[in-house]
Amino acid sequence: MKQKNLRMTQQTESGLNVEFVNLNSGRHISRQQAITQIKNGNPSYDGYHVVNNPKGPDFIRSNPDSKQGNNLE
Repeated sequence: MKQKNLRMTQQTESGLNVEFVNLNSGRHISRQQAITQIKNGNPSYDGYHVVNNPKGPDFIRSNPDSKQGNNLE
């Protein structure tokens, strides 16, 4: 499995992650930019998938593995 390289840098008061940093490039990207990249199959984001939320905005979730320390915070 590819190393997870997104870290949340900004969230709303309700807890929605809205900005991330790509730890490999240092580039800050919005939630929508990250969602688009994941859906388009960008290999930089192989460790993530998009959750389609019928009651609100779609969000990003890291693919499950046995380690809790690498989950999006």
